[in-house]
Amino acid sequence: METHNIVIFTDPGEEVDDELALWGADRLFSSLAHKLRSLLCHGRKYQVHVVVVEGKLSAQDRMDRCKSVLGDPRSLRITTPDDFDAQLMIDASVLIIGPLELGAASERIISEDLVPGLVVLAGTMRCSVNWGQTEEAQRNCERLLSIARQSYVIQSHRLSKEKMSPEFVRKLPKKLGIRVAALTWRFLLGRASGPAQFVAHLFSPTLAGLKDRPASNYVAVQAVFEFVHPGKKLQEIEISDKAWQLTKHYYENHLEDFTQYVLKASKEEIKKEYAQGMEALIRLGWYTDKVLLSNDPSLSDEVLLGDRPAEFMKFKDKVFTELGSPLPCYDYTAFGEFMKYVVG
Repeated sequence: METHNIVIFTDPGEEVDDELALWGADRLFSSLAHKLRSLLCHGRKYQVHVVVVEGKLSAQDRMDRCKSVLGDPRSLRITTPDDFDAQLMIDASVLIIGPLELGAASERIISEDLVPGLVVLAGTMRCSVNWGQTEEAQRNCERLLSIARQSYVIQSHRLSKEKMSPEFVRKLPKKLGIRVAALTWRFLLGRASGPAQFVAHLFSPTLAGLKDRPASNYVAVQAVFEFVHPGKKLQEIEISDKAWQLTKHYYENHLEDFTQYVLKASKEEIKKEYAQGMEALIRLGWYTDKVLLSNDPSLSDEVLLGDRPAEFMKFKDKVFTELGSPLPCYDYTAFGEFMKYVVG
């Protein structure tokens, strides 16, 4: 019986979407039904190798954080680039859901002597985070795609369509469910990473260049606000003086440069979208100066999520389980699309 290797390059420990994808992979490959179907229909069994990349966190730290959420997966072999057996790349099916920050192991793992059968990049080429933000990661990604016998790039907009339904989030293991709820909460606050000024633009679909596909923070706030307040539309609510004052503060301190980048965007439209988002947070009772107006780099996501304020726990218990998450299952969806290529 043939053993077919699947290799997943991933960067867990930051966004929980990687952990979601690995949880989905472990559920699938641990399933007796899947094992029997693979054997009877394809005459093969699968061995899944997860390579945790370097980056903002070390590969070892990523592994530790991943296992703290998932425990010890039954069907996944998780390793670092340095410990990964590069020979497993030969004829393997490879999924890239993390930038290929492989350090000194790059040349050993990505080689014309170790040709994968299939490589799939989750995310639009030269635009997605998974393509990489460093020259090394981008070079590794392009090289791996070029040497594979077959390679595909899944466009980011395809991966952003699927949201997490209430039924989906209720299936999640407790620790993973809390992390997904925390990720949703973080986006609702408009804080994606680092000091708030770096993500202020995400509250405006126009400013983010996503007028037809609203920015994550805005659409998340809209979905939750309209769920909590049935019959009210975010774009139609009256904006308070406080929301306008906050918008003025953000615009003058953080958003002005973004409008120069967008150029054609209407400044008044951007201000209104941002004010609507702020007004929704105020009415939900979730607005906090400490988070949204802080320039302190030490106020990290880990601090925010680790504190688990009462507002977050109320959101998790009352809204999250009934509404689900309005955020995309990006890497989880990517794994499902990848498996379609693998099984044909």
